[in-house]
Amino acid sequence: MKSISPLFFVLIFLFIASCNHSNLQKPYEFSNGWKNGEVVKFDFKASDSKINQDLFLILRHNKNYQFSNIFLITELQFENDSIKTDTLEYRLSANSGKWLGEQKLSIVEHRLPFKMNLELQKDSLYTLLVRNSMRLNNEISPIQNLENVLDLGLLMESAK
Repeated sequence: MKSISPLFFVLIFLFIASCNHSNLQKPYEFSNGWKNGEVVKFDFKASDSKINQDLFLILRHNKNYQFSNIFLITELQFENDSIKTDTLEYRLSANSGKWLGEQKLSIVEHRLPFKMNLELQKDSLYTLLVRNSMRLNNEISPIQNLENVLDLGLLMESAK
């Protein structure tokens, strides 16, 4: 039986030590697209009070998604009842039509920066509400259903 090289253990230790502590909330899965008015809710707590957090939205859609962008309205609710509301636009494809996210077979996954270097209090409960706000060009009425959107998740990582 061969002995395991000490270099192997050093490499494993360095790999684990270099990994960023992250926490992916269970993605909210849409059935037959993201309907107008359908609000996605994430409740979360900071795991460490000494390290600020970077928050990302993880959006997955299939390759038949018909838009090159997405508009989202977010409400971040703090434990002291204050609310931070944002309207965000994310580009999902280049002008050439190539998806900007990571492609896995027929699914495209986008890691969308939401809040960077956010100071969160340990063990305080935070709530994030997200809804889409998509409209066709020159239209007032919202799109009733964003077809081909599969799910939306929230990823928390220690800020760098």
